[in-house]
Formats: sequence, C-alpha cells, structure tokens
Amino acid sequence: MSTGDVGATIDDRIDDYRGALFDLLARPTVSATGEGMDEGADAVREFLADHGFDARRVETDHYPAVYAERLADANDDASTVLFYGHYDVQPAEHPGAWDSPAFEPTVRDGAIYARGAGDNKGQFACHAFAVDALDRAGELPDVNVKLLVEGGEESGSRGLADYLATGPDALADVDLVYVADGPQHRSGRPTLIYGNRGILTFRLDLTTADADLHSGNFGGPVPNAATELTEVLASMVDGDRVTVEGFHEGSEVTDADRELVDRLPDDEDEIREELGLTHLATDRSYYERLLLEPTLSVNGLDSGYQGEGSKTVIPSEATAKCDCRLVPGQDPDAVFESLRDHVADEHPDVRVTKGTTFPPMKTPVDAPAAGPVRDALAAVWGDEPVELPVLGGSLPAAFFRRVDALADVPVLVVPYANPDQGNHSPNEHLDLDCFENGIRTTAAVLRRLADQRLAD
Repeated sequence: MSTGDVGATIDDRIDDYRGALFDLLARPTVSATGEGMDEGADAVREFLADHGFDARRVETDHYPAVYAERLADANDDASTVLFYGHYDVQPAEHPGAWDSPAFEPTVRDGAIYARGAGDNKGQFACHAFAVDALDRAGELPDVNVKLLVEGGEESGSRGLADYLATGPDALADVDLVYVADGPQHRSGRPTLIYGNRGILTFRLDLTTADADLHSGNFGGPVPNAATELTEVLASMVDGDRVTVEGFHEGSEVTDADRELVDRLPDDEDEIREELGLTHLATDRSYYERLLLEPTLSVNGLDSGYQGEGSKTVIPSEATAKCDCRLVPGQDPDAVFESLRDHVADEHPDVRVTKGTTFPPMKTPVDAPAAGPVRDALAAVWGDEPVELPVLGGSLPAAFFRRVDALADVPVLVVPYANPDQGNHSPNEHLDLDCFENGIRTTAAVLRRLADQRLAD
C-alpha cells in the first residue's frame, strides 16, 4: 500500500492545516455559558465544506450540531465510518494562569497552545485534513466518510441525544463510529480504547437549622450539618469499595478485558512519584481499579466558615458534590436510585439531586474494525498501540447505541492528543507531532477500511 503521495501532500499542506485549525481555536465556543456557540457552529460547517465535505448545520434542542459527509463514488458496498467530535470547549478560567491567551492560539515548545487544541477541535479537524490530503493526492479510498460534530459535549450532550433520538437516516449505514478524543496513554504510545466509563453526577444538601449557631451556646445538643453529611458520605464507601446496595448491579467485566489490563505497563511507582502520592487508595493494581470497577468520588464539600482565622460556629448547611464513574452494564438511572435509597435510609433530611449522566459503552475487543485501526496506529506512530478496555473518563459515545441502526455498531476511541494535553486546565495544548500524526492516522485508517470493507 503506497502512502508516499498522501504523506507528501500532508507535508506540503501542514502550514495551511495549522492555519485553518487556528481559525477554529480563535473562536470561543463555551457551552457552559453559550459564548460563541451559534457562530461556532457556522464556522465548523464552513471549515468542513472548505475541506471537501457536504456539510450542514443541524438544529437541536440545545446547541447546533454539524453533520458532514464525503461519499464514495457509486459504490453501494463501500464501508461507512462516522467520525464524532465536538466543537464546544471548557471555560478558560483563571486567565492569569495561561502563559498566552486561551483563544489566541500560539505555537511554543513544539505544541499548539489554546483552549480546545486537544479537546476537541484539534482532534476532529484531523479527520477533515486527512480527507483533504487524500483527495489532493488522488488517493481518496472507496469509503463513505461522515462527521458529526456536536456543540454540547462539555455540558451533557443534550443536543446530540436529541438528534440521535430522531433515528437520522444519514447514520443508518454506518459500520464504525470512530472517536478521536481524550489523551493517549501516559506512556505516549498510540492508544486504542474499546469503550468508556459512564458518569453520574449528584449533589447532597443538608440543612439542620435556620442559621449557623454559636458552638459554645449550642454545641453538643444541636445537630452539625457538616458532621452529619460527612457521616452519610462515609457510609457509602469502605476504603476504595462502594458499599451502597445495588450500586454494582449489571456491571460486566470480560476475560478479554482483564487480559488487556494485565498487558498494560506496570508504572504504578512512576504514577505515585509524578503525583506526589505517599500511597494508593487500593490494594489492587492501579489499572484494574481504574478501568474495571465503578467509583464514587466526592468532588467538593462546602459547609461552615471558610474565611481567615476561626469562627466558632455549628454549620447549619452542608453540601457535597459527587460523581460516579460507571463500568459497562451499569445503568446511571438505576445507580442513582440505589444512591438515593441509601441516603434516605441513612439520613432522611439529606436532599439528593441528580446531575449529568452518560451511560457507559463497550465494544468487544475482537471487533473486526479494530484490526485496521490497530494496524494504522502502529504504522503511523512506529509503536504498537496500548489497548484499554475502556477510557477512564466518560464520553457520550453510548448515545449512538440508542439508534436502532447503530445498536451493534463498534465504537472505538482513538485519542490523538498527547498525555499531558491539559484539557480542562490552563495551558491546554496539542503537540505538533500529535497533530500531524493524527492526520496521518485518519488517512491510514480510511485506506485500511477500504481494503477490509466492513460493509461486507
């Protein structure tokens, strides 16, 4: 399989591709606040049209999505791949922590610095650049290429769910959903992931009195909101194990999943050193606990006096914000019910409020589509890929499974961004070699999919 022409085309066009990406990165598209979202959808549509796609804006009950396609010429047997991405970004808080303005893309130290560089504009743009390069090189393979770029991934993907609930005809022939999102494995090796953990966020609130009270006058007989809420939280876990009845119901771990985890690099000592940890919170291996079991995390606690010095009060209110990362087989709604029942039994005055949910998603590790992707990664990056049963984080990829035509279609997560991309943090960046290799990877995947013909 010759790749010289398309490789040379990418080399010749890389400055133009970088400039086109910079135009996207310079646009704030913050779904949390709505800043720039409407104009951002139009910019993405124009960007995809400029790179050879028939692109259109799709209205949803949240922010617009953009659907684009480049279909094979008169070939009903061609495979169809759907690339998914999102154009919305996290807020660029704490501008003083950025070494350059978040929406003024800058190259330094071999990387593109900007909000959205890795999450996710820089990654979904690689697909468009790959198709453009293949076309210009006269090597566009016999594959139907479709893109769906949503505008609300950072705020719950409500618009994506709304669009998919219509059972769109445009997605009825898809053979593979391909998600370039997230960072590669911390080793820097190319990474292939067969699913993602789901997420459930929830909030606990407790009010015990009309106001904070003097600890000398009322301490002892009067309930303390902070103490009582932390007791409820403590009742939900024992060490690193979640003890809520019914929490684990439905969770599935296959022997193939365990084999993948067993093959992952043994880098626990490095992780502890890099993070400044004195110990891990589990007696099991790092990746076994991270990837094969669900979690319950306290994200934040708020109660009582937080100012300078001391104030001797009994807090009358306490709040805890929490999340659960869920493994394949778990239902976020059922998990929430088990948590709510547990809290009601422990303390009936604690209010439980559901937040964001994404269901978990899993593709069998022996899916035929994985072979071409695995081979493309090894060829482009010059190293065998790290394979993970699921991504530790959460993506809305499982929403595709709600479409009848996609219920059994493989969904593969193939991150192009460097492990230290800093998504959601100041100084988010995408290494230039990751950007270029992302373009080459998409091109190589498309060529291999044409050879394998998943539609058969």
